[in-house]
Amino acid sequence: MAFTVRDFHDLVGLLRDNPEWQVELRHLLLTEELLTLPALVRQLVEVQQRAEERLGRLEAAVEQLSTAVQQLAAAQQQTEERLERLEAAVERLAAAQQRTEEQLEQLATAQQQTEERLERLEAAVERLAAAQQRTEERLEQLAAAQQQTEERLERLEAAVERLAAAQQRTEERLEQLAAAQQQTEQRLERLEAAVESLAERVGHLVDEVGGLKGRELERRYREYAPAYFSDLLRRIRVISPQELATLLEDAVEAGILSPTEQKDLLMSDVVVRGRRQADGIEVYLVAEVSVGIGQKDVDRAVKRARLLHRALQRPTMAAVAGEWINVEAERQARALGVWWVLDGTAHAPDRNQA
Repeated sequence: MAFTVRDFHDLVGLLRDNPEWQVELRHLLLTEELLTLPALVRQLVEVQQRAEERLGRLEAAVEQLSTAVQQLAAAQQQTEERLERLEAAVERLAAAQQRTEEQLEQLATAQQQTEERLERLEAAVERLAAAQQRTEERLEQLAAAQQQTEERLERLEAAVERLAAAQQRTEERLEQLAAAQQQTEQRLERLEAAVESLAERVGHLVDEVGGLKGRELERRYREYAPAYFSDLLRRIRVISPQELATLLEDAVEAGILSPTEQKDLLMSDVVVRGRRQADGIEVYLVAEVSVGIGQKDVDRAVKRARLLHRALQRPTMAAVAGEWINVEAERQARALGVWWVLDGTAHAPDRNQA
């Protein structure tokens, strides 16, 4: 992300609010020489101030010496009776002169030290001048870089303005697409409602057709039972619902069957009587007919065959018939010993029975 003018102003505000950051920024931007420059200048000012103070004291001493000399000249012009006092004064002056010379020697030594310090200070100032020159050159480079940055910022601002305009156009286009999408969704909702209505009607139609087909299939198996079940029985005779009801009455009256079980048996699709092909024993066959044979059909056939066996105390067989059988129903039929007949072809649960 490019560094913008706003980011620069934010940085200045943060530096103003956090002085400790300014110190870290100076360490990053300035050289070691520039960072030590303020301390060196302060030292130079202190040295200069001490030198001026010592020079002031020296001037005061010189003025005092000059006053003493003037007093000595005046005393020399006085009378001889003041000579003794003058000699004494000269002795005192000599002692003072001795002290003055000693002070002058000390002052010379201090001056020598001052000159040495001035030489070091001049060298430091020269180094500072060179560092200042480098700083100015660096500032010129930074100014040029700042100019380039401003030019890049101007180009960036122009690009941002173009992007903003393009974004505006994109948002307008998105609003148009959203409106179109809304219309499309509304049309899809109406279409889905129509499809659901149509699917419901088709489902009802399929159920009706399936029911009609199933009833037609039951009629065909009852009407052509000798042909469809010839692989299982011979001398086949279809037991009508009326005849079956008569056969079950005695069992219901004797309490062998409940009325509910009698009703369930009377709902059997096909009931026939014949002699079993394998051993010639007369048996009753209960068959459940469905276009597509499922596990429920197998369960009903087995249940109703067992109920019929209990009511009549005669051997019974269970079978299912239809156009096709699913894998689970076939597996269950084999396990329960139920025959299945597909389009007139019988299949034994145990192939040895076929």
